Amino acid sequence: MPSKKRALRTDIQALRAIAVGLVILNHLWPERLTGGYVGVDIFFVISGYLISAHLLSEFTRNGRIRFATFYARRAKRLLPAALLVAFVSLAGVVLLMPSDRWARTAQETFAASAYFENWLLAANSVDYSAQDLDATTVQHYWSLSVEEQFYLLWPLALTGLVLLATWLVRRGVGRGHGPDGTRTTKTVLAVGIAAIGIASFAFAVLLTAEERSLAYFHTLARVWEFMSGALLALLAPTLARLFVRWPAVAPWRGLVHWLGLGAIAWSALRFDAETPFPGPWAVVPVIATAAIIATGEQEPPWSPLRPLRWRPIQYGGDISYSLYLWHWPLIVLAPFALARELGFLDRVAIILITVALAAATKRYVEDPGRSRLLASARPRTTLLVTAGTILVAGALAATTVFGAGVMQQREADDAAAYASSECFGAQSLSAKGQCDPFIPAEITPQGDHNSPWVVPKECAHAERQIIGNGKPSLYECDFSPRDKNPEDSPLIWLVGDSHADHWKAAVYDLARGNGWRVNAVMQGGCPIVDTPRVEFKGRKDKNSKKADECRRWSNEVTERISETHPALILVSTFGSQAVLDDGTGRPQQEQYDTAVRKRFAQWKRSGAKISVIRDIPYAKRALGPDCVVREGKNESACTAPQEQVLAPDPVAVAAKRLKDSRVSVTDLTDRFCLDGQCHGIIGGVPVYYDGDHMARSYSQSLAPALGEALSKAAGMELAPPRSSGATPVK
Repeated sequence: MPSKKRALRTDIQALRAIAVGLVILNHLWPERLTGGYVGVDIFFVISGYLISAHLLSEFTRNGRIRFATFYARRAKRLLPAALLVAFVSLAGVVLLMPSDRWARTAQETFAASAYFENWLLAANSVDYSAQDLDATTVQHYWSLSVEEQFYLLWPLALTGLVLLATWLVRRGVGRGHGPDGTRTTKTVLAVGIAAIGIASFAFAVLLTAEERSLAYFHTLARVWEFMSGALLALLAPTLARLFVRWPAVAPWRGLVHWLGLGAIAWSALRFDAETPFPGPWAVVPVIATAAIIATGEQEPPWSPLRPLRWRPIQYGGDISYSLYLWHWPLIVLAPFALARELGFLDRVAIILITVALAAATKRYVEDPGRSRLLASARPRTTLLVTAGTILVAGALAATTVFGAGVMQQREADDAAAYASSECFGAQSLSAKGQCDPFIPAEITPQGDHNSPWVVPKECAHAERQIIGNGKPSLYECDFSPRDKNPEDSPLIWLVGDSHADHWKAAVYDLARGNGWRVNAVMQGGCPIVDTPRVEFKGRKDKNSKKADECRRWSNEVTERISETHPALILVSTFGSQAVLDDGTGRPQQEQYDTAVRKRFAQWKRSGAKISVIRDIPYAKRALGPDCVVREGKNESACTAPQEQVLAPDPVAVAAKRLKDSRVSVTDLTDRFCLDGQCHGIIGGVPVYYDGDHMARSYSQSLAPALGEALSKAAGMELAPPRSSGATPVK
């Protein structure tokens, strides 16, 4: 086992530089280096190796681990730079980004400071590989949280293994004592480390198959990567002796280096968001990294590690921690500072600025934190200072959340006031020339006041629920006049996925004006038909359990509709991004035609009319809230050609092909796109809440147009919509 502190190894520094480089390039060009996230796995193996080598060395010298000293040393090493970047990033968010981003960023800043960011992201079901989603400036701290949790628990577990080994030795299983004194001790440590690693790997594989987003952030699904490094640290002296005893093996180290770096490069280039990760495919970069470290510091002349001794690359390893900290906040904040999407030169500039900030942080924050700042402090003092700093982070986060609440209430009041204007949102397109629909945004795109997930006071969870993915999905709403028996009021069903959800503000205003009852049932990501979905937004569905749950949900919805005999069923889905597979191999539209025909035939038996609300343009970044925040004062900004953002809606197409008088299609495309251009701001109102859902304010402004379209499409005489306050929920 290691018995003395080693100098920095050039191979490990090179691996650090490679790891952080892969991560940065993946974040800047996710469509090019699709698997660059494996850099994090390289870091985990290195951390497991170095920390375990240090702990084993301390056991050899002292017979125990001084926990307070170890934790204090980790705090001095990691916290100063991490807290600096987190707080500077939070300030940048407050200065540059809309107030709806403040609260979430503040919460995650506290989670990052207290090292539970990975669990917060897991609880929020964040998909780390989904680059088009809103991300906070500290989202990348998840990996630091996993590392710190490993640092917290591994010394305790290792001590337990050593105590077990010592007990076995005393029982006569082996001779001698101490962690480096007997084969028994080493065997117990090796078996224990391997057992922990195998159990973690099995857990990672199983959890990845069931819930990939959770597995990605789950500490226990990552422990095996640290254990790979830990086992290597335990076996390092044995490997070194083998290289001395069999010098003929030494030249083959170069082959291992070539294979290891090749495997890392292959992973970075071939892996993508669809790769089951962290299990089982993370084994490729993990084993590759461990193999390179296992060969020791000596490289034959033909080893690819020799050029990696070049000082700039070694320096990249030196500052890799700060490089990792700084790059992501710059990527998140830069579009708001520049008021435009990032171009190639902008991304190159981010790399250069990241290097400059990392170099300064290394020199003036990291190194003093280790050597001078608190260097003479006792471990207890360091830990108390650490706890105090985390409390300060919590107070700062709470203050920011409060400030965000005040700002959002002000924005909600502004939105409510503007909603009374005849030029409000989509209504500006119907004002017969009295309004200019293309004016700068008058209200903010996000925040609770614009959340599409609306539950007004007239709605409540149904007592007899329809469960979708383990959660209730049915709301029953009564908008009938108070002097009327609700059973005498028409019943309307609003059915679909989250793209039915964002129509609720418009539908509820219509229901309020017409005295309807509304049963709203939505399940995100679930088709309304009894055919499995196999792909969504270009990603293959790996979870068959999810597909089965969706089919059960849609069939139960159909049964309930048959029981209630509604007057009208409104349907809207994100079908343009959902690929079905009925096993026939036919073109997608033909599969949709068959599935929709079957489903609508079941619904029509209830006596209801059916109207499909044609899906809206897919905003993404071109029309979405980020564009509005950056360029919302420019009336010509946030537009895109209709052919690029408006895909065919297979459910609407199938409904038209039925040629059934009781089935209609309600198409409001002309309220989103004019003269071949689709808009992200109409009538001073941001159209989108996120990359594909309507903002509540714009949905509400569509109520008159939706009523007119339904009157024509479904042959219904409708009264004007009537608005009322609603409480957004998630």
